[in-house]
Amino acid sequence: MKNILIIDDENSLLFSMKEGFEPYNKQLNILTANNGLEAIDILKANSVDLVVTDLKMPEMDGFEVIAHLSANHNNIPIIVMTAFNTPEIETQLSQSGPVTIFEKPVDFDDFVKTVIETVNTENGNLSGISLSSFLQLLESEQKSCLVAVRANKKTGQIFFSKGELLNAIYDGLRGEDAVYKMLEFQEVKLGLKKLPDKTIRKRIKTSLMQILLEGTRRVDELNSINDEENNTGEDPGEIIQKEENNEAVKTEEETKINIHGNEKGDQNMGDVKEILGKFKGIEGFMAAGIFTPQGEQVEEINPGEINIAELGSLANDVLLKAQKATDIMGVGRGQLVHIEAPKAHILARCLNESTDFAATTPGRAHVHMVVVLDQEGNLAMSKMKLASIIQEVAEEFR
Repeated sequence: MKNILIIDDENSLLFSMKEGFEPYNKQLNILTANNGLEAIDILKANSVDLVVTDLKMPEMDGFEVIAHLSANHNNIPIIVMTAFNTPEIETQLSQSGPVTIFEKPVDFDDFVKTVIETVNTENGNLSGISLSSFLQLLESEQKSCLVAVRANKKTGQIFFSKGELLNAIYDGLRGEDAVYKMLEFQEVKLGLKKLPDKTIRKRIKTSLMQILLEGTRRVDELNSINDEENNTGEDPGEIIQKEENNEAVKTEEETKINIHGNEKGDQNMGDVKEILGKFKGIEGFMAAGIFTPQGEQVEEINPGEINIAELGSLANDVLLKAQKATDIMGVGRGQLVHIEAPKAHILARCLNESTDFAATTPGRAHVHMVVVLDQEGNLAMSKMKLASIIQEVAEEFR
């Protein structure tokens, strides 16, 4: 019998999940907690095989839970649930191995399958959470905190304000150099504290994603040098010089600027249209369209012969205003607008992988999608499909 601890402040979600796991009650025992403090008490009293946690909770949130697990139970796998997921976070988490992330509302069938696979695996690499994954979660949830990183018998500090990386300190290093050094370590213990009252000077100007990518490159280079040195006995300085020479003679690949300003090859609009076709099975479906952030239509499927082009342009304005309002309110970036008309429902959703809701960053998807249903259409199913389909479409616009 495996013990699964699910932590969320929504009692209705916990109840639904406990009911959903009933068919598996001979192999899985579901424990629940409303916040991190309750979860710690359960961890003290029980042997837990998997922790599933929401991020935003009262008393003690999901980030503090992850930090506690890292410091005290780093053999327990973690599944994170969040309403503010991005493809970049998913990619980084899948590459680092330790953590699985599910965007709310959770696809329960996929969730159950992942839970069973995770508790039955014997691969210890699925335990805990990597530093890079944790930092991206802090950014995505716009967290303000001090992250204490214990690595190589020394403790570093990383400072975040509203999801923005400000500064870092480790073993005499500051700023980006300190972060790069901490990213070198495979095993770290994490702690979470409130930011000090004094003003933290912003020393780091580079985006977190760029730092993580550069950190990964440096770790790969370091591992490569160690492998070469172990295998050939060649001087590391000579290996680095060879790599630099090889890089210098590489020719630049031709690229093409797509409609979002990203460097990318030709878009396969046939694939986009095929992806949009997944809406057709929804009861009451009338039309769907993909739009740029400027309101230009990219592709549509329109069995209801709706004026989707004009509708999409207007929906873009509503989306941007809604996102600006939620940003000012400090409640997280608004992603979905639902307009109910006498004869139809109109759903407009934004997927923007930039940290600034109003910006479009090269290499990161920024697309808008509009779906129209008749008044009796299956609204719940449409919202779930919209959340997954826009992720698929985004692959074509990075």
